[in-house]
Amino acid sequence: MPELPEVETIKRDIKTNLIGHKIESVWTDWPKQLKPSQEEFEKAVIGKKFKSVSRRAKLLIFRLDDGTRLLMHLKLTGRILYRSQNDSEDKFTHIILKLDRGKELRFADMRKFGWMKVLRDEGELDKLLSEFGIEPFTQDFTVENFKKILTNKKAPIKPLMMDQAVIAGVGNIYADESLWCAKIHPLRAANTLSDQETKELFECIQEALKSGIKDRGTSVDTYVDFFGLPGQHEQNLKVFRKDGEPCPRCNTLIRKIRVGGRGTHFCPICQKL
Repeated sequence: MPELPEVETIKRDIKTNLIGHKIESVWTDWPKQLKPSQEEFEKAVIGKKFKSVSRRAKLLIFRLDDGTRLLMHLKLTGRILYRSQNDSEDKFTHIILKLDRGKELRFADMRKFGWMKVLRDEGELDKLLSEFGIEPFTQDFTVENFKKILTNKKAPIKPLMMDQAVIAGVGNIYADESLWCAKIHPLRAANTLSDQETKELFECIQEALKSGIKDRGTSVDTYVDFFGLPGQHEQNLKVFRKDGEPCPRCNTLIRKIRVGGRGTHFCPICQKL
C-alpha cells in the first residue's frame, strides 16, 4: 500500500500539473469505485475545475472550483496517473476523468479497493479526518506527544506505529526502516521504551519519511508516481525486504518474521528483544 511518502509525492505533482484543469467527462467500468454513486459523482464533478489539493494520512483531498470536495484513496494497489488522451492504455484502469487541454486523469487499480468519493458536506469530511491520528511534519507531532502515545500501551511497537488512528501515514515499509534506525525490536512493548529510545524513534520516523519523499517513494510493489514512473527509495532501504542480506550496520543477516499479520524485517543483533 502506498504510504505517506508515496501519497505526498503524488500530491506535490498534482499541485504542479493538475490544478486548473476542468473535468469534461467521467468513464468507468467499475462503478463501485465511484462514491456515493456513479450518477452523483458525475453530477458533482463534470464541468468543474481542480482548485487545490491536500493530503491527510494516505488520503488525497481535492477542492473543486465550486467548493465540492473530492477524495481519492489508493488503498492497496491504486495508481493515479496523469496522461495525454492519446497515450497508450494503462493496465487495470477502471476510472478516467477526461480533462481539458487533451489530458486525462486515470485511476488504475489491480485489486479494485481504491476509490474516488464526492462528499456531500464539510461535516462528512470532518468526521472522516477525525479517524486519523497525529500527522507527521505538523506541530502536533512532538516528542512529548509521541511519548504520550506510547505510555501505558502494552502492544508491540510496530503495529502501534502502523495504526492510522495513532500516527497517520506510516505503513509497513517505513515502520521497519524507522525501527531499524532506532535499534528497536518490532515486538517490543511500546510502554517499555525509555525516554531516549522514544526520542530516537521519533526522529527516525521523521528521517525515514523525509528520505522516502526525497526519493519520490518506494516502488517495491505496484507504486508509481503521477507520471507512471517508479520511485527511487528502494535502493536506499536498510532492512525492508532485505531478509537474508547483511545488516548495513553490523553485517548480521536480516531476519523476516510476521508481526500483526505483516511481513517484518529486522536485525537480530541491532534490534534485540
